[in-house]
Amino acid sequence: MRRHHRRAVRVLLAAAVCAGAPGLAGCSHGPATPAVAHPAGLRAIPGSALHQVILTEESARQLGVLTQPVRPAPGADGASGLTVIATTALVYDPQGASWTYLTPAPLTFVRSPVTVDHVSGDDTVLRAGPPAGTPVVTVGVPELLGTEYGVGEE
Repeated sequence: MRRHHRRAVRVLLAAAVCAGAPGLAGCSHGPATPAVAHPAGLRAIPGSALHQVILTEESARQLGVLTQPVRPAPGADGASGLTVIATTALVYDPQGASWTYLTPAPLTFVRSPVTVDHVSGDDTVLRAGPPAGTPVVTVGVPELLGTEYGVGEE
């Protein structure tokens, strides 16, 4: 019985040492963990203060990023220029300017300025912004803005 107790103490002590120093001989925990790619990156847009936010496929999937096309406002004639986006596509920067995110390429997102006419429930009517038919991000918008501004970075 005493012999079993000593062996158990040695095993627990070895586990504690290895937990604090996995590089020690005999403390292998299997193959080395591969480096994790950054889930998002920024690319400067020449001649602009804006950046492209580039996500990995995995991060876009985890965020559940979705887009919907900008729609013409109901009853608006072509001259009014009013368009509609989902209210979830609207975001405000720290200075209070209103924006939406476009997708110029797969997994690439760029903020685009919009001028809000009014918000009506799930829809935001725009006086100025991307033309009808342009896909805008409707899910994952706050996370894109946070990535662009470095919110949550260490």
